[in-house]
Amino acid sequence: MANTGFATPTERDEAIGYVESGHADVVAVGRAVIANPDLVERWVGGHPENAPDGSTFYGAGAKGYTDYPTLSTAGA
Repeated sequence: MANTGFATPTERDEAIGYVESGHADVVAVGRAVIANPDLVERWVGGHPENAPDGSTFYGAGAKGYTDYPTLSTAGA
């Protein structure tokens, strides 16, 4: 498993590269998952991603974890 701080917008390409090169069987993409509850759909369809708001990470509430728009709610 690899987790090296992959950064949007190249996170998808970096993750694929690690798996395809045999350097990892799986890659953790936490920030992208937090900001995109439908990340798999976005990556498969080539849709743009929501930018993660790091100022809301590890806070005391749900803000930043439950309020990012999905493709269906964003009208994409």
